[in-house]
Amino acid sequence: MDLGERTSVRDDFVPKEDYISADVLRLENEQLWPRVWQIACRLEEIPNVGDFVTYDIADESILVVRASTRDIKAHYNVCQHRGRQLKEGCGNTGDSIFCRFHGWRYHLDGSVARVREREDWAGCHGFQDENLRLKEVKLETWGGWVFVNMDPAATRLHDYLKPVPEILDPFLFEDLRFNWYKTLIFPCNWKTAIDAFTEGYHTEATHPADKRQLSLTVQSHAK
Repeated sequence: MDLGERTSVRDDFVPKEDYISADVLRLENEQLWPRVWQIACRLEEIPNVGDFVTYDIADESILVVRASTRDIKAHYNVCQHRGRQLKEGCGNTGDSIFCRFHGWRYHLDGSVARVREREDWAGCHGFQDENLRLKEVKLETWGGWVFVNMDPAATRLHDYLKPVPEILDPFLFEDLRFNWYKTLIFPCNWKTAIDAFTEGYHTEATHPADKRQLSLTVQSHAK
């Protein structure tokens, strides 16, 4: 039945189009992901100069790299010459970012380190180093997490997160360290996965062993 034909709609009704519509997906890729702050990694994942993590969302790939002991940079993960992806996964890139296609090299801050056979472009308009540097993505941190935002006009992260920092800062998330994590790719719309992870109603049926283990852990700590 078309939504316009409904005589009444329950307060908890969720239209399926939000989960399966190609138009909704297109709008999310155009209007949502390029404009919201997203967690790319934890600071503890990039402790050393040259450490990097790639963060992929929709059709975009972002390279987060520790450029110095104090600075972290985020760039679009693409060479400015012919658009080749620069890095995959995570690791340490050394003191520069190297493109394996034509050998261009960038400093960790995204500035140009080397253009092979630069003389071939002598006199070309717009071929100065400042035009060729990696395109930067906004980056801020909170609670030990590294956030990125592709919108140059995005509001500051702290303002975007309000009132979360005021509530959670006393818990010192920046001092926490993860023991391990596992990445899973689900054949579903992202909202379906988020819905499942933000409600606990499914725990008893879906994760009975985990629930028993949690109960034993809580009891152990209580003793």
